[in-house]
Amino acid sequence: MPQDAGAANPRTVVPITASLLVALAVQNAVPPFATDMYSPAFPRVTADLDTTAALVGLTLTAFFVGFGAGQLVGGPVSDQRGRRVPMLVGGVVCTLGGIACALAPNIGLLVAARLVQGIGGGVASVAARAVLIDVAKGDALARWMSVMVAIGGLAPMVAPVLGAGVLMVGDWRTVFWVLAGFGVLMLVTAAAFVPETLPLAQRHGGGLRQSMRGVIEVVRIRPYLGFMLTQSFGVFAMLAYIAGSSFVLQEMKGLTAMQFALFFAANAGLQVLLSLLNARLVGRFRPENLMLGGMIGTSGAVAVLSIGVFALGTPLVLTCVGFVLLVGSQAFIMGNAGALAVREALHLAGAASAVQGVATALAMGLGAPLASAGGGTSAVPMVLVMVFGVAASWTCYLALARPSLRPTIS
Repeated sequence: MPQDAGAANPRTVVPITASLLVALAVQNAVPPFATDMYSPAFPRVTADLDTTAALVGLTLTAFFVGFGAGQLVGGPVSDQRGRRVPMLVGGVVCTLGGIACALAPNIGLLVAARLVQGIGGGVASVAARAVLIDVAKGDALARWMSVMVAIGGLAPMVAPVLGAGVLMVGDWRTVFWVLAGFGVLMLVTAAAFVPETLPLAQRHGGGLRQSMRGVIEVVRIRPYLGFMLTQSFGVFAMLAYIAGSSFVLQEMKGLTAMQFALFFAANAGLQVLLSLLNARLVGRFRPENLMLGGMIGTSGAVAVLSIGVFALGTPLVLTCVGFVLLVGSQAFIMGNAGALAVREALHLAGAASAVQGVATALAMGLGAPLASAGGGTSAVPMVLVMVFGVAASWTCYLALARPSLRPTIS
């Protein structure tokens, strides 16, 4: 049964302002900036540090490992110590990690520094999501999470352009100095605009062992697990598009790099707009129903892509239609499923946010390489990843969440 938000877990009344939302969004924008700005510099790093492409790729893996570990530890700690201190510490660690990356004399220290940078980003990110859970109630949580998704959707659009601009005037180390500056921005916005939202009376004492107990308790909440996995497998399907679309549209269908970039940016813009639309619709419609609409749309998109790939030779127009439908539908899943999940575990918001963040990171880490396995010769791996993600998402929703079987929280 979900926790009673009003009696069992009263929350601090903190107004949700534009400055608060922007500050929280900054904490969550670390991954796209730390990856999309840096990836174009891989060849330069390889040459400058006299290393291999595989080891340079390991710096990306190290960041995501650190990001996941930071969330797994930072979420439960924020339940024990409050949200503000972990967020500030995360900003400091992320900044120091960026500086260490910029100064790294060899690939080994660069990998280690990226791990540190990821840990700091993960701690700040998970604490920021817990703040939103603290201050938003009922359907408002789904509404504001959708707004956060929309704001966060701008980062992947801006980061590659910013990264390309930095590389035009500097080298790969300049990228990390900029990322260190982004860490300072995280720290300043958190200090200036994010108050403490978890009162002392609601904190859970204990050390690391108690933190892990919080994580274990969260994953035992059946509806939480159902909604969380529904969202994560949706991300898994979405990553297949992100990782595979460039190969399919450019190498298989002949789009130029500029044509693909415009299509990709337009699709990202569509997701931002539909996420804002979803935020407006929450309250008029139940978040569960909006999420179901997104799941149906995603299923339709994957069906269109499957027909195109397996029966029609991957026609360009049909493939693009499938991609647009997939991305647009996800706007109605991410915020709603995330909000529905954490509403089931408000008494352990930090741990709930941590598990959610780690699951999403795993989905991203696994979905991308599997979907791109076909390279520019076959779209089959991409579609199979999408099919699996959609099927798993529906299975988790029907087997674990089943909102119709539980009382509705308002």
